[in-house]
Amino acid sequence: MVSVVLLLAGFAGTALGQTPGVDLPIRIGALLPAVPESGGAPFDFAVAEAARLAAGMAADEFGFNSEILGLDFALLTEHAADTEALLEAAGRLIDEEGVFALLGGFGTEQALALSALAEERQIPFLNIGASSDSLRNEACSRFTFHFAPSDAMYLDALVGWFVRAGFRRWFFVHEDDPERESQYRRTTWSIRNRHFGAREVGRIALAPGTSDFGRAINAARRNDAEVILLLLEPEAQLAFLEQYETAGLEAQVTGFPDLGAQTRAFFLASRDAALKAGSGFRSTAWEATLDAYGARELNARFLGSFGSPMEYSAWAVLQAVKVLFEAATFGGLLEGEEVVAYLESSTSVFDVYKGIGISFRPWDHQLRQSIYLVDIRPEAEGPRDAVLLVGELPAIYMPRTDPVERLDQIGDTERESKCRF
Repeated sequence: MVSVVLLLAGFAGTALGQTPGVDLPIRIGALLPAVPESGGAPFDFAVAEAARLAAGMAADEFGFNSEILGLDFALLTEHAADTEALLEAAGRLIDEEGVFALLGGFGTEQALALSALAEERQIPFLNIGASSDSLRNEACSRFTFHFAPSDAMYLDALVGWFVRAGFRRWFFVHEDDPERESQYRRTTWSIRNRHFGAREVGRIALAPGTSDFGRAINAARRNDAEVILLLLEPEAQLAFLEQYETAGLEAQVTGFPDLGAQTRAFFLASRDAALKAGSGFRSTAWEATLDAYGARELNARFLGSFGSPMEYSAWAVLQAVKVLFEAATFGGLLEGEEVVAYLESSTSVFDVYKGIGISFRPWDHQLRQSIYLVDIRPEAEGPRDAVLLVGELPAIYMPRTDPVERLDQIGDTERESKCRF
């Protein structure tokens, strides 16, 4: 009952007392990754399982509140193991169930496919899992909105934290593929254009699947790196950390926060792989110990329901459903063009438990939001105390500042964007 009261209070605050204005069935389609079998990749399992639990929680809570409000609501969830199955499931949700919007996109390929389908069918799609900058630039679509932070947002935040802490000499280890190369170029752009005194001292590009990082570690040593940024898959980051710890270097090591690398399972594995180097700073789009902005109650609800801390993928599912539910109810909108116009409007503001109401950037449909810095705790005994929340960027409550302008300090600005709707 407590969860229902809290959820209704959130609606009332967002709607400013409005009465729901739609009497048609409200159907939202959630396209989530299939939960891997036991013994599979632990980080993929953590992401998929958290999303699955959150979808069930959203269906129950929003469904209960809809009954109270006299609305016909359903969250329809499909789990797909590959892109072909994903598109088949999405087609069924649109044609047979009449969903007015989709959410999903766990990976660039899936997000691109769903974005194209949404454009073809003229319904909104909320990308909650794919961070690739290409989705916000050359491959952008007017019917696609990005709940997930972009590569540029994560990287700008990481660079900002480390440079302000006095780390100026950057060394990069990245996989030799287009997406990681793009992340490397975006990071060096941020260093050159936004942080006086910081510079790149070297990089090494490795074939995907590389397991021997001796050459990269030696190069970082020769170049006297102060911070090493790993643009690698989560499992490769762990292998690097283990070998790096043995080499005895002192430079700080951090890594790109792929979805799997934002999970409690990864944080504990990082600590176990390298007690010193693997217990450093990481960035994440959500933190289960966040205590402000109403997040305490949200995190407590999830923990109380499932006995596990809320991962980013769970937060993203819950909040994406919330935004679409509000568009349908308080906006009174179910037609594609109308929903898109509502979401991209400068007057549409959403509470996603990350501070003052936030909005989508009109030039690329990226959700404005803060990124969090966590410190992996070497003494952690389990998932609940795996990390310590130590930072938020941008800090939106600085005196005499416009929250929108401050949030736009990370990620691509309108001038830099290559998106053309």
